[in-house]
Amino acid sequence: MIRLSQVHGLRIYNDRARYVGNVRDIVLDDEEGKVVGLAFGRKGDTILSVPYDSVLAIGDIVLTRSKESEQAGEGEGSQAPGG
Repeated sequence: MIRLSQVHGLRIYNDRARYVGNVRDIVLDDEEGKVVGLAFGRKGDTILSVPYDSVLAIGDIVLTRSKESEQAGEGEGSQAPGG
């Protein structure tokens, strides 16, 4: 089990070694009570997040599957709600 305090502030990189941002919050599905994304910023009223199902590993950094990998069929990404 991972606590928010353990991932808050971690740098997010995709599998193409591109920096995405720092974890600032989590995105929850309020109906199912599941984590659906890691929020790293805002753009206007929109929460910028990476879908949790695209997270490959969490350690010193958060490693995620890139959009290019998902489009190439290397994973099954989903869109996290923007809140």
